[in-house]
Amino acid sequence: MSRRGWGAFALGLAMTGLFSSAEAKDLALAEIHPPGHIIVKAEELFASRLAELTRGELAVNIKHSAQLGNEEKSWESVRNGSVDVVRINLGGMVKDIQSARLLSLPYLFRSREHMWRVLGGDFGKRVKAEVEKTGAVVLAYYDSGARSFYTTHKPIQKRSDFNGLRIRVQDSPVYKDLISELGGTPVVVSYEKVNEAFSKGEIDGAENNLPSYVSSGHHQYARYYSMDEHSSVPEILLMSKKSWDTLTAEQQKAVTTAAAESSAYMKKLWAESEAQALAKARKEGAVILEKHQVYLSGIETYAVKVYSKYVTNSEDLGVILDILRSE
Repeated sequence: MSRRGWGAFALGLAMTGLFSSAEAKDLALAEIHPPGHIIVKAEELFASRLAELTRGELAVNIKHSAQLGNEEKSWESVRNGSVDVVRINLGGMVKDIQSARLLSLPYLFRSREHMWRVLGGDFGKRVKAEVEKTGAVVLAYYDSGARSFYTTHKPIQKRSDFNGLRIRVQDSPVYKDLISELGGTPVVVSYEKVNEAFSKGEIDGAENNLPSYVSSGHHQYARYYSMDEHSSVPEILLMSKKSWDTLTAEQQKAVTTAAAESSAYMKKLWAESEAQALAKARKEGAVILEKHQVYLSGIETYAVKVYSKYVTNSEDLGVILDILRSE
């Protein structure tokens, strides 16, 4: 090939690269957490691996720090296709997804390992099918730990310890009913205003996972943390069905592969953060009651009364019983 021919060939390759880059699909990912958060780190891995696997065909633009609104807005946006990818807590889907409602029932899982096994089986397939009917595709789950109660004046060890306590909960009907059944008063307070509610004496306790308990500073107000682990509801990474359907089969495979890798990475980061949070809480004066120090049988007797309200048919009853009996 002549020198001129090689030059034309090289120019053609360069132009192809330019056009390929220009045609790369940019996927917006809605996230409420700021840079540096464990979840954002996992999403950054998802973005980088997806770019590698698709050779730059797909690029993820993480809109962190609630640039695109809160999680409720994200859930709405991913279903109507105005946002490509979102990460929300599965508990935020309970009003629209029956399987999410069941998953949010208290004391359903004996451990997080138990929860992951359930999500990896038939129940997980049901979650995916129900989510897809609403206009979204499940890409992966992220660990968000187990939620436990923490209080200001005394630790919770048995059901009667809830009497008269005002417990902050998410705006979830399941959590509201749980606190009421246990004898307390549920108080809905936005996450960013919990410390203010503690300082003003508007609440006597709250519930969350260990890393959030410490990173939020809640441990400075509510120094008694009782590891009852009443709820294990994971985060979920979703893609708009509209966006998913525009991808080639090869790109879809790359998306699921990158999502799975980011999920495994996030679990590792979460385990490390739990250990660090536990050590920090104890060092700064928090009193930690481990699971064997909480009389769960007495609490669970009341908590399972919540089930009758949300398990409304024989099929769901069978599903719940299967989960409770499973290894």
